[in-house]
Amino acid sequence: MVRLALLTVLLWSCGAASASDYRWSLAPSLPVPVQEIYPTVSHGQIVVAGGLRAGKGNMLEIDDRVWMLTPGAAQWQPAPALPERRHHALLVGTEKGVWSFGGFIESDNGQWTNTSTVMFLGQGAESWQLKEPMPVTLSETVSAHLSDGIHLAGGRSATKHKNGQWLDSKDTNWHGVLNPDTGIWSTAPVLPTPRNSACSVVLDGQWHVIGGRTVEGGNLAVHEVFSPQTRKWKTLAPLPKAQGGLTCAAYLGDIYVFGGEYFTEGGGVYRDVWRYSPRKRTWSSVSTMPVPRHGLGSVVLDNKIWLIGGAAKAGARDTKTTVSQFQRAESR
Repeated sequence: MVRLALLTVLLWSCGAASASDYRWSLAPSLPVPVQEIYPTVSHGQIVVAGGLRAGKGNMLEIDDRVWMLTPGAAQWQPAPALPERRHHALLVGTEKGVWSFGGFIESDNGQWTNTSTVMFLGQGAESWQLKEPMPVTLSETVSAHLSDGIHLAGGRSATKHKNGQWLDSKDTNWHGVLNPDTGIWSTAPVLPTPRNSACSVVLDGQWHVIGGRTVEGGNLAVHEVFSPQTRKWKTLAPLPKAQGGLTCAAYLGDIYVFGGEYFTEGGGVYRDVWRYSPRKRTWSSVSTMPVPRHGLGSVVLDNKIWLIGGAAKAGARDTKTTVSQFQRAESR
């Protein structure tokens, strides 16, 4: 294990790239500060739904608003709101519209009431349509739209006896697949490392799940990939740092990882931008975030990575409206 870790560090150092290879810019800010969002792209528009920020008396302000942005537009436009206020709702864009999975709502039991809700907003629809719920309550999960359906894996699921407080939901390795045409769920090989607040991308038909954290153990650097062809998971080189609450994107043949938070030594937010090369199977540090955040979301559109919302301090504090664009210089 020591030799493997040393080899990973050496390969990471050799693969370092210059920050001058990349460009940062700002896009129209969100109308409201929001974090713990999972944006998506549908019909050429970026979609953001729900989320949270710090409120008075350590209570959370949870949102139900939905926003859409067309690249080149001067500002975000409102879209049909969610049926109720919700944070950590995961969005998946398809040709027919946007799916929303799970997330936490506020109930009599608390602001972290985990749900199994599935909703769909059709293209041009005036409201969200409730669909058959997931077999489990699920939040802080990751997704991939593969040839056989929409995959969800990991995250946190409510315990059998309590549901409402943050600690009432525990890490899960559940891996489910929704057929969006029939609404039928099936199970797939479980995620090897149960965790929440990870990020994931599909690159060359392979589903990479990266980083995250556990309720009991803190941040993780683990990097696991699922092959739809073999129906198996395997482990790849870990992140150089253990990071949870991060986001990632597949861009120009590589994987880029941004942000995340830590709670040790007073807490903070990670600045480094990591790039994973599937050809070299190594990680490198390629830039730093001008406005580091956690709980942010990302999409790839218009030849750029868009980094949306999030908070500049650990927890719900200093939630931002910031929308950043990250672009490799030669792609401009």
